[in-house]
Amino acid sequence: MKILKAGADYSPDARSSIVAAVLLGIVANISFIIQPGLVGGFVEGLGLGEQQAGELAAAEMFGIAIATIVLSLASLKVNWRASFLFFSAVAIAGNLVSAYMTEFADLVLARLLSGLGHGGLISLSFSAVGLTSKTDRNIGIYLAVLLSYGAVGLLAMPSLMATIGLKGIFISFSLVVLIGIGLVGYLPDQAKNEEEVPEATEPLNIKLLVPALLGYLAYNISQGIVWAYLFLIGVSNGLEEQVVANALFVSQIFGVLGALIAIVVSARVVGRFAPLTIGILGGAVFIALLLLKVDYFIYLIAVCGFNLMWNKVLPFILAAISDFDLRGRVMPFALAIQMFGLAVGPYIASQIVGDGDYRAVELASIFFFVLGYILLIVPIMMRKKQQKLELKKAL
Repeated sequence: MKILKAGADYSPDARSSIVAAVLLGIVANISFIIQPGLVGGFVEGLGLGEQQAGELAAAEMFGIAIATIVLSLASLKVNWRASFLFFSAVAIAGNLVSAYMTEFADLVLARLLSGLGHGGLISLSFSAVGLTSKTDRNIGIYLAVLLSYGAVGLLAMPSLMATIGLKGIFISFSLVVLIGIGLVGYLPDQAKNEEEVPEATEPLNIKLLVPALLGYLAYNISQGIVWAYLFLIGVSNGLEEQVVANALFVSQIFGVLGALIAIVVSARVVGRFAPLTIGILGGAVFIALLLLKVDYFIYLIAVCGFNLMWNKVLPFILAAISDFDLRGRVMPFALAIQMFGLAVGPYIASQIVGDGDYRAVELASIFFFVLGYILLIVPIMMRKKQQKLELKKAL
């Protein structure tokens, strides 16, 4: 088959390869990026409680995390295109099964299976972008396109729930994955080989890499804690479902703006410290607004600021982490950590959420924001200093 053929013609920086990776990113993230709407659908459409809805979101995210962890260990050895076909089949099966499950325990298993499939797709599409030479820019493009889909998806969720319901939504997910298979042949078939890496590449600095990855884990836990419940937080403050959906739609536009800022404002120009500090701690500040007496205006500012900071800083964090290893070995592992954090987050939130009270969820998110910043900023800045010294020696 053409899509399984080793692709010497498809370099990571080829335009066709980048476009395919970006479009497949939508296929891969099709449910996660509209997770607040799905969690709201679990409550409103299935009559589940807030804790069960959060556990369903966590089940899918744990499936995603497991798949990305497996691929982080195997990405240098497996054929990426064959893997994409396999995980596409798993994702299709998981979504179709989800459409017909009526018992909570069965639905948990179905969403776990779906997560396994989508996790593989996320890892492969994101890793393909991570191999490009202009990582900051291309991750920004990836996020901008993905968030554009997310904006439309969140806006349409109340209408979709009223017309086709969760069953129709899950079947639609399966159809999109099926269509996406046609793009697989434009992906690189594997990670970079040893001969493709500059001879001067330094070995991994584990003492700096480990705390950076732990910081990235904490940062994503903070995101996962609050992201799953953003829709319900709005509804709990007396806002109508469509009004909340509208606010989340606008927030996704701000997310696109954040990703575009990351495309335009290169870390080579502004450095790492300012974007990381503003992006991470700024996100904590916007979530803190939800601790106030929330009306529509405050909710809109909070969710828009949160999405802006999240998507502005994420390309800078990933580009900084990718600097630890030019072979591309760190990027799949970083993605696994990201997805594990986004799985742990909803689970933590589901265990501490009150009956219509989300204060503990918001406080936990803020705590992990700050912890992630502390763990990230020190090793990243030390690595940057180390690279400058290496450059001086080379000159």
